[in-house]
Amino acid sequence: MSGTEAARVSRSGNDLRPGRVWAPTVRLLGAATLLLAVTGIATASAAQASQPVASAASTWKVEQTPNPAKAEINALSAVSCTSARACTAVGTYADTLSSPIHALAERWNGSKWRIQPTAKVKGAASTQLFAVSCAAANACTAVGGAFVKGREVFLAEAWNGTTWRVQAVPTPSGLVDGDLYGVSCTSARACTAVGFYSTAAHVRAAAERWNGTAWHSQSIPWPASNTWFFGVSCSAARGCTAVGYEHDSKPDAQPFAEAWNGTKWRVKVVPLPHGAPGGALNAVSCTSPSACTATGTNFGTSPTLAERWNGSQWRIQPTPDPAGYTTSAGSVTLDGVSCTSARACTASGQYSPGGFAAYFLEAWNGSTWRLVSAPVPAHFAHGALLGMSCTATRCTAVGAWSGGPVGQATLAMAN
Repeated sequence: MSGTEAARVSRSGNDLRPGRVWAPTVRLLGAATLLLAVTGIATASAAQASQPVASAASTWKVEQTPNPAKAEINALSAVSCTSARACTAVGTYADTLSSPIHALAERWNGSKWRIQPTAKVKGAASTQLFAVSCAAANACTAVGGAFVKGREVFLAEAWNGTTWRVQAVPTPSGLVDGDLYGVSCTSARACTAVGFYSTAAHVRAAAERWNGTAWHSQSIPWPASNTWFFGVSCSAARGCTAVGYEHDSKPDAQPFAEAWNGTKWRVKVVPLPHGAPGGALNAVSCTSPSACTATGTNFGTSPTLAERWNGSQWRIQPTPDPAGYTTSAGSVTLDGVSCTSARACTASGQYSPGGFAAYFLEAWNGSTWRLVSAPVPAHFAHGALLGMSCTATRCTAVGAWSGGPVGQATLAMAN
């Protein structure tokens, strides 16, 4: 399988629940997914933690984003903002569906988005960035995967305010393929990245730690033979929470979460809504080690999923479902979430009502989740919102859409 093809298919397949099309590992180029009007694009956000309360009730507006010249397939998968005037978004682009894919980074300066040249990976046939976290306007870390010598390997790049540079990431023993899907930094010298890798026998969740000089693999417990991490949020240098799913202990995938206390990772039990046979968590945002919100999907009758960590246990929060969700050809899922306090979170979701990819927004006010009106670009046909980041005065969501002059274009909106 080529690097281009690997970016467009699910590593886990559609066997998480018989008869259900659900592929949280189809990322960008997932681009192909949008153009074919089938869902399956999902990502984990790199939400900034420990930020002031944001207003999610303000009117959202689409912002103009550039696309690389001649690229017909473009998508932004994640965004991280340190202020209303400083955001970095990352993703992927390709000239066509059959051409190599490349990492993409864009910067918001308070008035417009501009493309930033990303670093070249020696010997890579393709590169893609799935998550980003900025500890400061001039200190960002992005992670993803690079297709090198016939296999997908971990990729990390760092922005120093001037250029992006590749950072060496250890390769887990026995890796056949692997990607990093989430990252969270509390400073330029403290980042945690998570993802998963496949071996000849299993799929394993993975965690890597940056200490300011190098990345080091962290030992994590695996409750099942097959485990995936999709998102991580660190509210302190020694306090991180990672989420995803495991698929072995039961016929359906199950939500999966672990917490790092500065010394070790420990598994935390994640409940499901009554009667739901399975589900998964795609994103998490923590404002303290005892206050985290995770979002994703469940296989019950009401598919959106949000859960709150209070320092001792995860508890389910009722969430509304978007209009027409019962006609969705794929999963209905909350892919990105960002919290600025225990009483203020905003989440982005995607689904495919009637078979056409679409997105929605939800906001948490400390007591309830509610749907928020999400704008669409002129001539919108299909689209997805894949990442979310909120500051004191503004939330930013990013993704991709089709229907305009470019086959699939980058998408950003803010309130």
